[in-house]
Amino acid sequence: MICLQVISNAGEARSQCMCALASARNGRFEEAEHCLNEASESLKKAHQIHTDLITKEANGEIQRISLILVHSEDIMMGAEITLALAREMVEMYKR
Repeated sequence: MICLQVISNAGEARSQCMCALASARNGRFEEAEHCLNEASESLKKAHQIHTDLITKEANGEIQRISLILVHSEDIMMGAEITLALAREMVEMYKR
């Protein structure tokens, strides 16, 4: 369930990034900034959960790595890249 929380928050971040891009493309820059802020908050939640998992593993509480954990990390990294690119693209639309 913990891994699904990472996936859910990272997926929400990615969706908000796409919302920001659509808003910027249509000249709604305030809305785009709001979406980017929401994406950042969702990604922060995913990172907090991920950090908790790393801490538990370091303390010996987690003994094995599952495919769903690897998948959740992949989704989170994709969302991080999407957020960075969306921020740059919103700035490009502004110009």
